[in-house]
Amino acid sequence: MKIRLISGSCYIALLAAFYCLKIFVHDYCFDALIYFFALAGTFEMLRAMKDKTTKAEKALVFAFAAVCIPACAICEERYGYGIEVVGICVFVLAVALLSLLVAKHEETTPENLGVALLSAVYPTLLLAMLVLANHLPVNPKLEYLALDSRLMVLLIFIVSPCADSIAYVFGRFLKKFFPKKMAPNISPNKTVIGGIGGLVGGMLGAAALYFIYNATVVGEFLDMQIWLPVYIGVGLLAAITTAFGDLVESCIKRKVDLKDMGKIMPGHGGVLDRIDGTLFATIAVYVVFTLIHTFY
Repeated sequence: MKIRLISGSCYIALLAAFYCLKIFVHDYCFDALIYFFALAGTFEMLRAMKDKTTKAEKALVFAFAAVCIPACAICEERYGYGIEVVGICVFVLAVALLSLLVAKHEETTPENLGVALLSAVYPTLLLAMLVLANHLPVNPKLEYLALDSRLMVLLIFIVSPCADSIAYVFGRFLKKFFPKKMAPNISPNKTVIGGIGGLVGGMLGAAALYFIYNATVVGEFLDMQIWLPVYIGVGLLAAITTAFGDLVESCIKRKVDLKDMGKIMPGHGGVLDRIDGTLFATIAVYVVFTLIHTFY
């Protein structure tokens, strides 16, 4: 437990440091952290898959991770075409992987190509969503509420850990009273009561962020009757997707017979073990903010 707390504290300090660099230096600074997550996460995925991918497929997946994140960041920041560039990168990767059926016919199988594509989607393609969130353009109509990339990144990286932490507390101390398993075939240690705790944690984290963010950044609580429920609703969605992300990671590890995806964070595992829920929480938060910016 002590090692887990120390490791978790170091991770929080790292996030805080790069977030401050984003605020006071440039958005690209937080992209650098996302880039590290993509490269380290891709390495962990390919290592976990062992001989399920060939060397050529591994090289293409690494190239995708190396190019996609910075290309998305630069094109989104300068031209607003980040998502289109990500689509082009995925298309090029798919064509390159298919070409291996001809160029490396003897060692390439459809199953290998599927595993390679999975290793590109998880985590790099999902992290590209985080890059887009990091460069969310300011909507002039919402500027007075500071509903921008600063808030979106905070929601992603505060709500998801809050959901995880409260889920852990509920699961550990209440499972003897409520032992029903959430997904016994995928993650036997996860309980329904832990899942409920995660939802509570997500909403509480979002509510706390509303008051702290509006007090410090906005300077007042404007239209609380509208925006506080919005924050809580986003927190609930982020908590649900965080739990789903945890189950996806657990399923992958069970399929490849691994306890942890890596050892970079003692007590937590690898990079993917730490950001699994965050990857899917990003999707929920990004979609909600995009809809708000589009229709408000």
